[in-house]
Amino acid sequence: MKTLALTLLVAIIGPGCLFADVAPEALRELTSRIGEKFWSTPEKRLVRATIYKMGKGADDPDSAKGRSGERIGLRHATPKEAGTLAVPEWLPRGSLVKIHTERGVLSYIAADEGRSVESREAAKTSGKTAEQKAAPVLDFCAAEQLWPDFIIVEIYYYAGKIPFSDLSVDEQKTLFAYAMEYVSKRE
Repeated sequence: MKTLALTLLVAIIGPGCLFADVAPEALRELTSRIGEKFWSTPEKRLVRATIYKMGKGADDPDSAKGRSGERIGLRHATPKEAGTLAVPEWLPRGSLVKIHTERGVLSYIAADEGRSVESREAAKTSGKTAEQKAAPVLDFCAAEQLWPDFIIVEIYYYAGKIPFSDLSVDEQKTLFAYAMEYVSKRE
C-alpha cells in the first residue's frame, strides 16, 4: 500500500520530483499517513506581506517572546528550503506559500499563527486602495523584507488527511524539506 501511495504521488506531481534531501522512506511514511496529495493547486492572492525575525532581535512581540514557530521552530527560507510563516485562521497550517522576491522565489510553510495577522492592522493602515485595505496579512519569517508590502503570492492549501499540527516534528520537517522541490516541479 505504501508503495502504491508513493507511486501515485510521483505520478500526480511528476517523475523525478523526490527532493534529494528528503529520505525516500520518510516521504513514503508521510505519504501513507497524510495521503498522496500534500497541497492543492495554487491560488494567486494579493496579501500584505510582513516579516518577523528569529531570536532575541525580533521586533514583533510574539516573535520576541518565543511564541512563533510552534514545534518546528522559526526558519528563514532559502532557495533550497522552506521557511516558516504565520497565517490567519482561514489558511490551514501546513499550507505552502510561494513568494517572488528580489533574490528569487522563496517557499514558506504555514506553521504559525498570530494576533497581527488576524487583526490585519498592517493592511488596514498601509493600504492605499480598497483592495489593499481588504487584503489578508501573512507574516513571513525573514531577516529582511525582500518584496513589496503588497504582493501577489501563490497559495497551495494543505490537503493532507491529518492536520499539520498533529504531525510529528520529523513529519513536519519532511514536509518542509519537500516543499521547495514540489513548488519548483509545479512551475
